[in-house]
Amino acid sequence: MAALGGALALAGCVTVENALSPNDVADMKLTAVTVNVDPGALIIWEDGLRAYAAAKGVPDDQIMGIAKTPEARAYVQNALATRVKAGVEKVMAGTLIGRRPVRLEVTVRNFEIAGPMMSILIGGGRGMTADATLVDARTGAVIITSPKESVALPAGSGLLGTAVQAAIDSSSDQSVTDKVIGTFGQDYRRWLLRETS
Repeated sequence: MAALGGALALAGCVTVENALSPNDVADMKLTAVTVNVDPGALIIWEDGLRAYAAAKGVPDDQIMGIAKTPEARAYVQNALATRVKAGVEKVMAGTLIGRRPVRLEVTVRNFEIAGPMMSILIGGGRGMTADATLVDARTGAVIITSPKESVALPAGSGLLGTAVQAAIDSSSDQSVTDKVIGTFGQDYRRWLLRETS
């Protein structure tokens, strides 16, 4: 877990250069965003697991016992894909309004939002890593790929840091999940459009 947190801490950088010209990008029209979660992705997302437990009537003290079942993993992955799709669509809305139809395909590789207990005991991250691939909507040909694009948000650790972070989170009108996803979408949009701020 700590290694993943460290890897996510190096986030915010995109490892591939955007080779598209501004005219290429201006000619594109985003017609769809699709999201899938890699079957081997490391997903640490308490909200998703709690939603599954609530749907199945599983009490809080038994959540960890169901966390690794295939059904629970599928539920959490589908719920996460739905949230990522909605968040990225929101950020990208109105961005690509040209003539050439394109589709953005996102594959989530890792997603981590450490719960309070993990943050207190061993620390934990808040971030995600995903591949973002822009494809021609008519032919399916890949236009450009940004592999393993990562973002990370600050997270408190230890007893005091976790308490401070919880106070900060509760004062926000946006969930931590939506902040992580929104930051990913914003970073991708900035990279694609070559925005400087």
